[in-house]
Amino acid sequence: MVGVPGKYKGCNTCRLRRVKCDNERPLCRKCLDSGRECAGYERETVFIIGTIEDQGRCSSHPPRVVKSKKGSSKKSSSKRSEDDDGRFQLVANTPLRPAWDDLISLSCRGQTFQVQIAALFTPLSTVTRAYATDEDEGEQNRTIFLSFPTYQPPDLTPYPGEDDFQLFSQCMVHLAPPSEARGGQGTQTDSIFMFLYEHNNSTTYNPHQQPPWKPLPPPLQTSTVRRLGPPGFRHFPNHHFFARVYRPAAIWTAILSPTPTPCFLSLPEWQTTPFESHPKSSLDTLLDILSLLPALFSRFTHITSPDQPPTLSRRLLAQDLLSNLIGIELQLSQWYTSVTPSRSRPTYWIADPSTLPYPGTVEIPFTETFAFSNGTIGLGLVYYWAGLVLLWPKMWRLYWLLFEPVVDGMVEPVLGGKLAQVDPMRWNTKEVRQAADNVCRAGDWLLAGAAQPDLLGWVVEVVGGFYQELVSSSVGTTTNSGWEDMGGGGGDGRLEMGWVQGFRGRLAQRGRDVAEVVGGRGWVDYVSF
Repeated sequence: MVGVPGKYKGCNTCRLRRVKCDNERPLCRKCLDSGRECAGYERETVFIIGTIEDQGRCSSHPPRVVKSKKGSSKKSSSKRSEDDDGRFQLVANTPLRPAWDDLISLSCRGQTFQVQIAALFTPLSTVTRAYATDEDEGEQNRTIFLSFPTYQPPDLTPYPGEDDFQLFSQCMVHLAPPSEARGGQGTQTDSIFMFLYEHNNSTTYNPHQQPPWKPLPPPLQTSTVRRLGPPGFRHFPNHHFFARVYRPAAIWTAILSPTPTPCFLSLPEWQTTPFESHPKSSLDTLLDILSLLPALFSRFTHITSPDQPPTLSRRLLAQDLLSNLIGIELQLSQWYTSVTPSRSRPTYWIADPSTLPYPGTVEIPFTETFAFSNGTIGLGLVYYWAGLVLLWPKMWRLYWLLFEPVVDGMVEPVLGGKLAQVDPMRWNTKEVRQAADNVCRAGDWLLAGAAQPDLLGWVVEVVGGFYQELVSSSVGTTTNSGWEDMGGGGGDGRLEMGWVQGFRGRLAQRGRDVAEVVGGRGWVDYVSF
C-alpha cells in the first residue's frame, strides 16, 4: 500500500517533479510562481495488487475490466463525450457576453475563473515547447512552457501564390489556482486564454514549414472555418476565435488586397448564426458593414483601370457604384451616431498627457491623444475612421469620373437620387486627412492596454498608405488609389510618416510584452483551428 504519510511532506506537484517544496499551505508558492497548478498535499491511498496471473508483476493501476450491460453503450458514449477522454473542459458562464469583452467567466472542474482573452501573431513553426512532468494530468493536459523568437508585428503584404485567406491558430489556456488571498478566484492577469495564430497573407508564413505538434496536417487545417460553417462558431472558444481573431483579419485582408474580392463573411448566415449565443458588440456590427467593402472596392479597381476606355457604359457603372458607396457611408454614419449618442457622456475625449498609460508617447505632429470610455468602443472608432480613409478617396474619384467626356457620345451626366444632393467636398483630402489623424491620436491609448496588439496593425497599414501617398504626390508621383488631386490638406505627410514608423516600434514592443507573459507561464493545449 502506498500513499500513506511518509518522509516527503511536500505538495503532490513538487513530489512528481522531484524538487524541494516550500510546504506553504494551502497551495505551494513554488508552483504558483512557476505557473504550475499545485495539486495540494492530500495523498490518495492506492493498493498495489499482484497475482499469479500477472506473473509477479505489480501495478498501482491494474487493467479495469468493464462488463457490458444492456443499454449501457449509449450512457458510456455520453460520458466519454462529456469528459473528452479525460481532458478538462471550459464552459462559459451565463449570462454570455460579447466576445470582445477582454474578461470572460469560465467554469472548470467545479471552479470559476475570470480569464483574460489574448491573442498574438506568432509564426507557429518557430514555437518550441518544453513539457512538465505532470503525469497525473495525462497526455492531453500536460503543462507546456513555450518559447519563440523576438516578436515582430506581421508584415501584412498579401502572400504570393495563395488565392484564399487562411489563418491557423493554436489556442492555449493557463488557469491560475484559486487562493484564499484572491477570494477564491483569479485576478485579471492570473488566468489567460491565448490564441497564437498566423495567416498566409503575411510574408512570414511558410506553408511547407508547419510545427510538428499541430494536430492536423496543413491540407485539413486550411478549410477549418468553412468546414465548420456558421453553426460551428456559436459557443466558446470557437466563437471567440471567429469574432476576435479570424473575422477582423480576414475582412481587413480582403479590404487591403491590391485586387480585392468579395468576402464570404458578408453573407447573412455568417453575420447572424455565430452570434446566436454570444450577443454582438458595436464592433461586431461595424465589421458587418466593413465586410461589404471588398466587393465594392473590386468594382472600383475594374472601373478605374487604365485599360477601361472612357465610355458611356463605364460612366453608368461608376454612377451605380458611387450610389452603393454612399449607402455604405450612410451605414457607417448611423453606426457612429449609435456609439456617440450624447455629448454629456462622450465616448472619447482629449486625454491629459499626464494620465496616459505610457507618458511621453505624445509625438509631433499629434500633440493631442484621444482617450475612450472602453477599449472596444475605441477600437471600433479607429476601424471606423480607417474605413473612411479608404472609402472617401474612391468616392471622390468616382464622382469626378462622371463628368469626364465619353468617346461614344456627347451625353451630359444626369445625377439623380442619392447623387443629386451630393457635396463632393466632404470627401476631399482635408477630410480624409482628419480621419487619418484621428486614427493616430487614438493609437497609443489603445495600444497601452492591448491584449491583442495586432488588431492595430491593419489601421497602421491604412494610415501609413495614405500618408505615403501624400509624400509621393508632393514629389509628382501618383497612383490609382482614387484620391490624387483631391484638394489641399496641408503638409506633405513626412511628419506623419515619422509618427507611423515610431508607432510600429511601440506596437512591436507591446507584442514583446505580451510574448513575455506567454513565456513565463505554464500552458495547456486546448483547441486548434
